[in-house]
Amino acid sequence: MQKSVKSYIYKGNIFNFIILTFTSLFQTAAMIILSLMLEKIMAIATSKNLQALYQQGIVFLILLASSVLMYVLVVCLKPKYQKKAITQYKNNIYGHILEKSIANFNKHNTSTYISALTNDVNKIETDYLFSAFDLITHITLFLSTIVVMLIYSPLLTLAGVVLSLLPFIGALIVGGKLAFHEKEISNQNASFMHFIKDNLIGFSTIKVFKSEQKIKELFVKNNNVLEDKKARKTKTLALMEMVQTVLSIVSQFGVFFIGAYICIKTGDITPSVILLFVQLMNYIINPLMQIPSLLSKRLACKPLFIKISEMIQTESANNQGAGIESIDEISLSNLTFMYDDKVVLNDITHKFERNKSYAIVGTSGSGKTTLLNVLLGKYNNYTGNIHYNSTELRELSIDSLFEISSFVEQNVFVFDDSIINNITMYSNVDDELLHEAIDKSGLASFIQEKGSEYRCGENGCNLSGGEKQRISIARALVKKSQLLLLDEATSALDNETSTSVTNNVLAIDNTTKIMITHRLDEEILTKFDEILVMKNGNIVEYGTYKALIENNATFKSLVQLN
Repeated sequence: MQKSVKSYIYKGNIFNFIILTFTSLFQTAAMIILSLMLEKIMAIATSKNLQALYQQGIVFLILLASSVLMYVLVVCLKPKYQKKAITQYKNNIYGHILEKSIANFNKHNTSTYISALTNDVNKIETDYLFSAFDLITHITLFLSTIVVMLIYSPLLTLAGVVLSLLPFIGALIVGGKLAFHEKEISNQNASFMHFIKDNLIGFSTIKVFKSEQKIKELFVKNNNVLEDKKARKTKTLALMEMVQTVLSIVSQFGVFFIGAYICIKTGDITPSVILLFVQLMNYIINPLMQIPSLLSKRLACKPLFIKISEMIQTESANNQGAGIESIDEISLSNLTFMYDDKVVLNDITHKFERNKSYAIVGTSGSGKTTLLNVLLGKYNNYTGNIHYNSTELRELSIDSLFEISSFVEQNVFVFDDSIINNITMYSNVDDELLHEAIDKSGLASFIQEKGSEYRCGENGCNLSGGEKQRISIARALVKKSQLLLLDEATSALDNETSTSVTNNVLAIDNTTKIMITHRLDEEILTKFDEILVMKNGNIVEYGTYKALIENNATFKSLVQLN
């Protein structure tokens, strides 16, 4: 997967990459030519040949015009290359995330995905995307310089290369730690974002319970850890730069000294050649100073590619199972589910029949919500069996199950768009069906007052809890699902509205309805075909309202306490 992740940067972007690579090579050639021109100009000045000086001026103007043309190409193509590379990279990564199953998605926390699509992508953009062109420039410049120097003096070239290796080796020794620091920063940043997200979501709770000081202390602690890791990386970079600078000074002075010695001792080279070598030494030392840093930065991106590759992995068989077009019955057999070594559902055996309505009641922590999540395939690490008709849930195509089912959860997902788009989830819905869903969910008066294009705000901040729940119910109703699961779907509504909405849901034809509810009103519960009573992960009782009351056990106790 790592290779394919990188390929998103270059896919359909090869032409821009080739042209930008060509401009990098041209820059190399221009720098070498300019150095040779300087040597010739010095030799011309010594010979006092004015005509030759004019010719060098013309060559310089041609070189300058060509360089301007190359820079214009860079100005035009570099932003285009950057935009296409990063846009399609993020688009593909996000597309893979959306392809994950719910169970697979939940293996990572939300902050990990956010960090991968923001901080990690920014790092890849700055340290990986354009470093390729810098590497091409520095490597070709280094090799071209060696060739030119060999033509003038193999002996001085050998001395220059040996001395130039000093900063290169020093940088490699220090720079090897950068990849480690980069991964540490990425992981800590994801953790820090997760901390911030949790606390901003729970802002009102923090205020009500006067926990501001403790939360601030935890923020300071997490912030310090993150900045400490960044500081260690900065220290490593500074140390690497210091080593490179000192050793490059030693290298340049050494070449100058050896060149002067050869000039005095043998006369094989002239002072103008010594100056040329001093100039060309920059084109050896600078690449050797930059190449380790560029390679280290690219190497530091490798853990980010691996991290993203692992994060977007999907189960190959997730949607290759048997399709399902209708639900005749759902049969549970010895269903057990554990979470963090804690038994949440314990050896449940039960059957849900087509088009019947079921209420699930019980105290908090009894496993009600988990049961619905497992029924919908959010978790597949259960033991026992869940059969939809005659097919085990693990062998079903989850997508085909989602096509004919809906889930109204406690935490309603509402995004910053119009109320209509939040209901339809951008699907084309028949107007009559939409209006019917709006009426049955109790949203008619709200939409009449605010308008169908009323924006819900980030996470539904412009809506009350009850309004968000009604949107979630309307969203399920427009889908006309064969299986409708509701988890405390009316908990934020007043009793009158809750009763009205619940009655509307129960009146839906051709739908199997399984509803978790904390409202134990006889008027409502008597309308369910069956009530399931859960305690400590078990179904301890089930039957009609009348039968359970007459049973004089757990259900009756719950009703009396309500």
